[in-house]
Amino acid sequence: MIKQLFLKISLFLLYTSSSLASTDSSLLPMYGGEDRKNNPEFLKKDNEFILKSTQSFSSREHAAEGYVERGFEMYSQGKFDDAMQRFNQAWLLNPDNAYIYLGYGLLYNNEKKTCMAVAMFMQAHKKGLNESGFLSDYAYTTTNCALTKENQLQKELFSDANDLHTQSSQSPNKALQAYAYHSWAKSYFLQNDFSNSQKMLEQSKSLGGNTDIQFEHSLKERLRESK
Repeated sequence: MIKQLFLKISLFLLYTSSSLASTDSSLLPMYGGEDRKNNPEFLKKDNEFILKSTQSFSSREHAAEGYVERGFEMYSQGKFDDAMQRFNQAWLLNPDNAYIYLGYGLLYNNEKKTCMAVAMFMQAHKKGLNESGFLSDYAYTTTNCALTKENQLQKELFSDANDLHTQSSQSPNKALQAYAYHSWAKSYFLQNDFSNSQKMLEQSKSLGGNTDIQFEHSLKERLRESK
């Protein structure tokens, strides 16, 4: 179920005006990093929640999966505060669930906080998330993060993005492969590498991928200007 929800979500990154700059720790990833174990009130509530959820789902791992699913459902409905609360509850139950960090990253992307999103996607990747759609979004977000950096760091992030796109394009699923190449085309465009951007776009189209007409028009304009 989680994978099905993610495949739908991974085909677009939503941008909204909602804010993660909240004073409510339940609306911040991992409760804002506060040490909840040293707060008797939080510790009591967390233990009660973990016990009740574990009894309902038979294990903490299964309970975490349930809350992650709810988090993605809330995300897909545009209920971003509710999604954050569900991902945080899942984190309490099982911080090793990779999809929690995917959720955090998507919510940071909503805020256009691309480098913070990259940090969360990196955690998801380290914890075993390797699906093509995710890798494409991780790569494109890394490219956007690179644009906020300069010199060598920017070059390294562009290289990381291209490596991730290389991985995502290896999917045996043609639809996901087409999506990966389209994402890569947009990434190369942002890197001002218009020749490779065109190559990736043609790859995507050859696989039956849907084309962003506005993007294709912009690419043609840049190619004309560079001649």
